[in-house]
Amino acid sequence: MSDLFPKDSWYALGGSAALDAGAVSPACLFGEERVVWRGEDGASHVWHNQCIHRGMRLQYGFVDQNRLSCRYHGWRFGGDGKCAYIPAHPDMIPPDDFCVPAFPSVESDGLIWTTAGEPGDSPPDLSDFDNLAFCRSLIIDADPAGVARAVSGLESARPVSNGVTAAALSTDETLVLAVQPLNDRKCQLHILVSSTSADTPATRHKCSAWARKFRWQVENNDIPQPAPQAAGGQETTR
Repeated sequence: MSDLFPKDSWYALGGSAALDAGAVSPACLFGEERVVWRGEDGASHVWHNQCIHRGMRLQYGFVDQNRLSCRYHGWRFGGDGKCAYIPAHPDMIPPDDFCVPAFPSVESDGLIWTTAGEPGDSPPDLSDFDNLAFCRSLIIDADPAGVARAVSGLESARPVSNGVTAAALSTDETLVLAVQPLNDRKCQLHILVSSTSADTPATRHKCSAWARKFRWQVENNDIPQPAPQAAGGQETTR
């Protein structure tokens, strides 16, 4: 994976509003399968996507109050990842090492963030963007580094943090784009917009249309290139 994406950085996995209480969803980061789920108490969790018993993917499980239950044999794991209940042995207290590997899960500015390493700080601070709203996520069949370069070439683009860039959508609308590296050939782009009408159907539709066009351009190598600059900063002509 490119140096553009250090494993110790924070990466968005999706919009907070897209994960309802009791929901379970698969995710991926740097080729590693994760499962994202939300308990009835509203807390989100990011775990390794495999039950420690028989290896069943936990994405097929279900939430039992504030525990995630494996679909295969019903082992239930608490929010800390430790096994809390085994149906075949209801009177047994599971040992402390019966535990699913867990990763940091922080919700901030409308996104669920995690990391593949040991971050030394909090997720990116997006508080400078007024009226920020999550619009959508979409998968792009292109290497994450290439997508990040395409994002950085957008009009008025400026970096916010590793994998996160702000760019102009219009004179009064700013996109905040977070790249999630799925593997070395595919990524997911999470799109937020900052504007006075951010949380409206019209703005969401506009952002979705922009995102679909951007994906097509990246996947088809049709990203517009800046005009070449002559000496003195003037555009050259042909």
